[in-house]
Amino acid sequence: MTTRPSPGPNPASGLAGGTTGSERPPGDAADVARIAAQAASLVPGVSVVRPAAVRLDDRSVGLDLHLITWYGHSVPTIAETVRTVVADRVAAQTGLTVAVVTVTVDDLLVPGVDSSGAGAAAPEDG
Repeated sequence: MTTRPSPGPNPASGLAGGTTGSERPPGDAADVARIAAQAASLVPGVSVVRPAAVRLDDRSVGLDLHLITWYGHSVPTIAETVRTVVADRVAAQTGLTVAVVTVTVDDLLVPGVDSSGAGAAAPEDG
Protein backbone atom coordinates (compact mmCIF):
# COMPACT_ATOMS: atom_id res chain seq x y z
CA MET A 1 0.00 0.00 0.00
CA THR A 2 1.32 3.44 -0.85
CA THR A 3 0.71 6.59 1.09
CA ARG A 4 0.64 10.16 -0.06
CA PRO A 5 1.97 13.06 1.96
CA SER A 6 -0.74 15.35 3.25
CA PRO A 7 -0.58 19.10 3.76
CA GLY A 8 -0.95 18.69 7.53
CA PRO A 9 -3.67 18.33 10.10
CA ASN A 10 -7.07 19.88 9.73
CA PRO A 11 -7.77 21.48 13.12
CA ALA A 12 -11.53 21.34 12.58
CA SER A 13 -11.63 17.59 12.19
CA GLY A 14 -8.40 16.35 13.72
CA LEU A 15 -7.65 14.50 10.48
CA ALA A 16 -4.86 14.97 8.00
CA GLY A 17 -5.69 17.58 5.39
CA GLY A 18 -6.18 16.61 1.78
CA THR A 19 -7.77 13.26 2.53
CA THR A 20 -11.28 12.32 1.55
CA GLY A 21 -13.66 9.41 1.89
CA SER A 22 -11.95 6.05 2.28
CA GLU A 23 -8.48 7.68 2.20
CA ARG A 24 -9.06 9.18 5.66
CA PRO A 25 -7.05 7.60 8.45
CA PRO A 26 -9.41 6.05 11.00
CA GLY A 27 -7.40 7.23 13.99
CA ASP A 28 -7.48 5.14 17.11
CA ALA A 29 -10.20 3.98 19.48
CA ALA A 30 -9.72 7.02 21.73
CA ASP A 31 -10.34 9.40 18.80
CA VAL A 32 -13.47 7.52 17.78
CA ALA A 33 -14.72 7.48 21.38
CA ARG A 34 -14.16 11.25 21.67
CA ILE A 35 -16.04 11.94 18.43
CA ALA A 36 -18.92 9.69 19.49
CA ALA A 37 -19.21 11.23 22.96
CA GLN A 38 -19.18 14.78 21.59
CA ALA A 39 -21.86 13.93 19.03
CA ALA A 40 -24.08 12.15 21.58
CA SER A 41 -23.81 15.02 24.06
CA LEU A 42 -25.46 17.33 21.50
CA VAL A 43 -28.72 15.36 21.57
CA PRO A 44 -31.41 17.10 23.66
CA GLY A 45 -32.14 15.20 26.87
CA VAL A 46 -28.67 13.65 27.14
CA SER A 47 -26.90 14.68 30.34
CA VAL A 48 -23.83 12.41 30.49
CA VAL A 49 -22.19 10.22 27.84
CA ARG A 50 -19.62 7.52 28.58
CA PRO A 51 -18.13 5.51 25.71
CA ALA A 52 -17.95 1.92 26.98
CA ALA A 53 -16.39 0.13 24.01
CA VAL A 54 -15.00 0.89 20.58
CA ARG A 55 -14.39 -2.04 18.23
CA LEU A 56 -12.26 -1.01 15.24
CA ASP A 57 -11.16 -2.92 12.20
CA ASP A 58 -9.74 -1.67 8.90
CA ARG A 59 -12.99 -0.21 7.57
CA SER A 60 -15.69 -0.33 10.22
CA VAL A 61 -16.37 0.45 13.83
CA GLY A 62 -18.81 -0.69 16.48
CA LEU A 63 -19.60 1.50 19.49
CA ASP A 64 -21.18 0.98 22.89
CA LEU A 65 -22.29 4.14 24.70
CA HIS A 66 -23.75 4.61 28.17
CA LEU A 67 -26.01 7.62 28.78
CA ILE A 68 -27.72 9.45 31.58
CA THR A 69 -30.85 11.29 30.46
CA TRP A 70 -33.37 13.72 31.90
CA TYR A 71 -36.86 12.72 32.97
CA GLY A 72 -39.47 14.09 30.57
CA HIS A 73 -37.66 13.01 27.40
CA SER A 74 -38.56 9.87 25.49
CA VAL A 75 -35.80 7.34 26.16
CA PRO A 76 -36.40 5.39 22.91
CA THR A 77 -36.33 8.65 20.92
CA ILE A 78 -33.11 9.77 22.61
CA ALA A 79 -31.48 6.38 21.98
CA GLU A 80 -32.42 6.35 18.29
CA THR A 81 -31.32 9.97 17.81
CA VAL A 82 -27.99 9.24 19.52
CA ARG A 83 -27.47 6.21 17.25
CA THR A 84 -28.10 8.27 14.13
CA VAL A 85 -26.11 11.35 15.15
CA VAL A 86 -23.12 9.32 16.37
CA ALA A 87 -23.04 7.08 13.28
CA ASP A 88 -23.21 10.08 10.94
CA ARG A 89 -20.53 12.06 12.80
CA VAL A 90 -18.10 9.15 13.20
CA ALA A 91 -18.48 8.17 9.54
CA ALA A 92 -17.99 11.77 8.38
CA GLN A 93 -14.92 12.41 10.52
CA THR A 94 -13.15 9.05 10.15
CA GLY A 95 -14.31 7.60 6.84
CA LEU A 96 -15.19 4.36 8.64
CA THR A 97 -18.44 2.48 8.20
CA VAL A 98 -20.34 2.41 11.48
CA ALA A 99 -21.59 -1.14 11.89
CA VAL A 100 -23.47 -0.64 15.15
CA VAL A 101 -24.05 1.91 17.90
CA THR A 102 -25.40 0.30 21.07
CA VAL A 103 -26.96 2.75 23.52
CA THR A 104 -27.54 1.89 27.17
CA VAL A 105 -29.39 4.34 29.40
CA ASP A 106 -27.94 3.92 32.88
CA ASP A 107 -29.92 6.53 34.77
CA LEU A 108 -32.72 9.06 34.54
CA LEU A 109 -32.31 12.45 36.21
CA VAL A 110 -35.35 14.14 37.72
CA PRO A 111 -35.30 17.97 37.65
CA GLY A 112 -35.48 19.42 41.14
CA VAL A 113 -34.33 16.13 42.66
CA ASP A 114 -31.10 15.34 40.82
CA SER A 115 -28.46 18.00 40.37
CA SER A 116 -25.69 15.69 39.17
CA GLY A 117 -26.21 16.67 35.51
CA ALA A 118 -23.78 19.58 35.72
CA GLY A 119 -23.94 21.74 32.66
CA ALA A 120 -26.95 19.96 31.22
CA ALA A 121 -30.18 21.69 30.34
CA ALA A 122 -33.45 20.70 31.92
CA PRO A 123 -35.92 18.85 29.68
CA GLU A 124 -38.08 20.65 27.17
CA ASP A 125 -41.83 20.80 27.60
CA GLY A 126 -43.66 18.17 25.63
